[in-house]
Parts: sequence; structure tokens; C-alpha cells
Amino acid sequence: MKIRSLAAVVALVAATSLTTTVLMRLGTTAAADNAPEKGAYAQLSSAMSQAPEGPEPLLVNMESNDALSGLMHSDKEKPSEIVVKTAGVYFVVAAIQVGKDSGDSDEYLDVWLNQNGKGVDNSGCRQAVKDPKFTTVLVSQGIAECKAGDVFTVAIAASSPGKGLGIKAIKPKNEPVIPSIIFSMYKIS
Repeated sequence: MKIRSLAAVVALVAATSLTTTVLMRLGTTAAADNAPEKGAYAQLSSAMSQAPEGPEPLLVNMESNDALSGLMHSDKEKPSEIVVKTAGVYFVVAAIQVGKDSGDSDEYLDVWLNQNGKGVDNSGCRQAVKDPKFTTVLVSQGIAECKAGDVFTVAIAASSPGKGLGIKAIKPKNEPVIPSIIFSMYKIS
């Protein structure tokens, strides 16, 4: 009688364990099937120096898709444009490495964000540069309400266009490239 009881307990424990495992896997699968859409995000960058050559603002190109999901960006066809696929509220950051090639006069570089070809209110930032040895990171950021199909670009303008004042990519020996721009955007709601 004791052997049968022990066998029954072992069988019951095994059946319970198997049932629990199956139910947990079903629950995980159901949860995964009902999970919200993967987040929308982008991190783009450029290993190229870029400078405005004339009085018109320069749209900054980003030829590297470092991380991209739920947003559209072609690093070949339209490297300055980021297109929203899903409506929502997005956090947008453009960080540029400012510098100049020569000269010792105070000059400045402006950066701002554009949404659908129009400058985003209060997104402009300015950095004065006197010395060609000087570089710094200038950041424009904001929160944007977006519709599907909205297009974002980053624009720069120089007080002295055509003189090498712009965004600088730096390639230090035995270190990662310091990009001229790092652009990040992600959906927050």
C-alpha cells in the first residue's frame, strides 16, 4: 500500500509540474502575442564633417543607421530625413560636434530641428567658435507631437559660410570615431 501511495504522489507531482510548465508557456505565448508593438526609435550618426557653403541652411546628412526601428531613414537616398511611421509623441535629440578649420575671429554656428520643412519653435541653439583648436558639442532637443508621415531634419547655419565653420567628425587613433552628429529619436507615447 505504501509503494502505491508513493507512486501516486510521484505521478501527481509530475503531472502537476508538467501542467504548470505547459500553462506557463501558453501564458507567455499569449502575453507575447498581445504585447504592444515594438518601440519606435532611431540613433543615426555621421562620420563626415559638414559645413554650410552659402547663406542657405545646410540639412545635415546622417549616413549611419546605428539603431533603427519603427521610423524610416535611408542612409543612401535621403540621408538628412527621418520619417515617422506611427503617430505619437517623440523625444528628439540632435547633438553636433562644432568646430572650424581656420581663423581667429568669433564666428558662430546655429543648429535647429525641422518638422515637415518648418523650423521647430524654440529648438535653435548657437555656439561661438574663435579658435580652430576648439570643439564642443551643441545639443538641440525637444518633444514633438507627430503624425504618420511627418519628416524631421536637422539644419545648421554659419555666421561665415564657406570658411570651414561647421560640424566636425574626428577620427582619433585607436578610438571610435567622434561623429559630427549623433541624432536620437524615440516614441514616448
